[in-house]
Amino acid sequence: MNRNKILFGLFLLVTAVLGWLSYCRFDAANRQDYLDFRKVAATPIASALSNDKQALRIVVFSILLPQETIVHYRTIANYLGEKVQRPVILIQRKSYAEMAVLLLNGGADLAFFSSGGYNSFRNVGEMEVLVSQQRMGQPYNQGFLLVAKDSEAKTLADLRGKTIAFSDPLSYSGYSFLAEMLKEQQETPETFFGRYIYTYNHEKSFRAVATKLVDAAAVTSLIYYRAQQKTPELAEAVKFIAVSPPFGAGPVVVGKSVNLAQRESLRKNLLTMHEDPRGKAALAGLMIDKYIPANLDYYEPKRGTGFARIKP
Repeated sequence: MNRNKILFGLFLLVTAVLGWLSYCRFDAANRQDYLDFRKVAATPIASALSNDKQALRIVVFSILLPQETIVHYRTIANYLGEKVQRPVILIQRKSYAEMAVLLLNGGADLAFFSSGGYNSFRNVGEMEVLVSQQRMGQPYNQGFLLVAKDSEAKTLADLRGKTIAFSDPLSYSGYSFLAEMLKEQQETPETFFGRYIYTYNHEKSFRAVATKLVDAAAVTSLIYYRAQQKTPELAEAVKFIAVSPPFGAGPVVVGKSVNLAQRESLRKNLLTMHEDPRGKAALAGLMIDKYIPANLDYYEPKRGTGFARIKP
C-alpha cells in the first residue's frame, strides 16, 4: 500500500514537471505565434476578424502530450492561415471549460473542440459547428475504460475503491460516459473509486494505466489506436473492460467574432484540406482522414451499455 502511494505521488510530480518543461521548451521556440491568456490582464471582445488582416485566433486542447499537440495543430493552423490569408495565433488551453469560455467571450475565433466540451456549452452562447472529423474511416470516437493487461478487473464493478485517471470533467470519453454508467448504479466517481485524478490529457491518462501508476483510465479510442501504431509496447500493456456508445469525433467550432462570409471561407478550406498533399500530411499527424460536413446528430448523447468496439 505504501509503495503504491509513493508511486502515485511520483506520477503526479513527474506529470507536473514534464508539463512545465514542455511548455517552457515550446514557449521559448514559438513566442511570436503563441499566446498564454493567463498572462493577459483582459481579453478584448471586439471581433478579431472584422479586419481581414487581423489574426485568426485558434484555441486547442492537449489530447496528446502538450508539446506534440502543439506541433500538429500548428501545422494545421498554418495551412489554414495561408488559405484564408491571415496570420494565426495558436492558443493552448488546459481544459475544455477554459476553451469554451475563451471562445464565448470573444477571446478566440475558432476552436478544435471535443464532443463533450461542445455539448456542455452548445446552448450557453453563440457557437457554430463548421465541420466534423472523420478519423480512421469513421465520424465517431468511443470512450475506453482501460486497465493493465494483467489486472484481475473484468468489469467496472471490479474497480470499486481503486485509483482511476480521468482526462477532463467535460470529456465524454475521458469522464462522462463512465460517470453515466455509475449513475445508473446510484454511484458517483467520488463514492465509487478510492481515488481519482484529472490529467487534462488523454495520453497522460493512457500512459498512467499502461505503467500501472493508476489502476484504470478513461480515454478516447483515438489514443489507444494511435498507441498501437506509435508505441505498441504500451498498447500491449493494457486491455479495455468497458466501451462507451459511439459519439461524434471532435467538431471544429467558431464563435461570434467570425462573420458569415469568413465562416464559409473557413468551412470550404477545412473540407478540402485533405485534397492538398500538405493539408493531408498535416491532418495525418492527428490521425484525421479529413473534415466532413457538420452533422449535429453525431453529438447527440446515446444511452445504454454493451456497445461493441468500433474498429478502424
